[in-house]
Formats: sequence, C-alpha cells, structure tokens
Amino acid sequence: MDAIAQAKHTARVLISEARVRRGGNGHGFWCFFNSAQSARLRAAALPRPAPPPALPIQPELFK
Repeated sequence: MDAIAQAKHTARVLISEARVRRGGNGHGFWCFFNSAQSARLRAAALPRPAPPPALPIQPELFK
C-alpha cells in the first residue's frame, strides 16, 4: 500500500473510531478526531506520483 492510500485508510479508521466514541465522553471523540484530521492533512501534503507515460499509438493496428 502506498503512502497516500495508507494515510487515507488511517484517517477513515480514526474517523469511524471518533464516531463510535462520540456517544461516551467527549475527550475520546476529540482525541480520535484530531488524529484523523492530522492523518488527512498529511495525506493531502504528500506528493502525487506522476502518471505513467502514455504508450505510443501504433498506426499499423488501425489499417
């Protein structure tokens, strides 16, 4: 799993944990919410990988 996908997954897990803990005391909610936000911001700050180069068109395939 690349770094961007891992950070997004971490943010999703922490957000779901925060939603579960919201019913109890408020401290658990804000702890997990802040962790999820920081994971989301780290994922947004990572450089995006360059797309693979396009393959050249082979004209002989279209004759």
